[in-house]
Amino acid sequence: MAVRGPDADARVRVLVVDDHPAIRLGLRVLIEDQYDMRLVAETGSSAEAFALVERAAVPADRVDVVLLDLDLGQGTAAGLDLVRRMDALPEPPAVLVFSAHSGDPDIFAAIDAGAVGFLGKDTDPEALLAGIRAAARGETVLGASAVRRVLRRVRGNAPTLSSREVEVLQLLGEGLPNRQIAARLYISEATTKGHLASIYAKLGVDTRGAAVATAVREGLLRLG
Repeated sequence: MAVRGPDADARVRVLVVDDHPAIRLGLRVLIEDQYDMRLVAETGSSAEAFALVERAAVPADRVDVVLLDLDLGQGTAAGLDLVRRMDALPEPPAVLVFSAHSGDPDIFAAIDAGAVGFLGKDTDPEALLAGIRAAARGETVLGASAVRRVLRRVRGNAPTLSSREVEVLQLLGEGLPNRQIAARLYISEATTKGHLASIYAKLGVDTRGAAVATAVREGLLRLG
């Protein structure tokens, strides 16, 4: 049974965004059992999630923390776009990514997009709750796996790609030609070629196949 404490208005207001109903149920039970948290809503739709945050006209409706699974059933592009759109709001919530995919591309793309932290779905409940509270306080939240990857990047032991380059690389790994990559990302073919040239230079390769192989080996790209 939840212990009661702070005034209801002082509770951390959490929005859960995940396309798996069973996971949403588990998170709802976990959050609602905390005396200092309130579940504002849960959804598997990025459009609904953004609408819920955007229309919070009064403080009582405000979302403090969005607990977000990047992959909402159609890859991570929609999740990353949602992070960017929320980060661009006048009073953005803290977006804490909670994902089963914790490779370098996902972590760095999420942080570059504006997320305050990244936790894997293997995180234990107490650590997850601590992460939500820390995110609400404006702190950066990273799980152990994410910390290792960030340190590796900071120390210069891994190539550093921008979030857009990661998206291009992911589509490259799917075997898409430049024209289709450009269409999927709503950019020109010339811009796509520019991103590819930058990717090749950073990875030290000169072919599409070598770029994909190197990215997989370096943990920058996840296939399948």
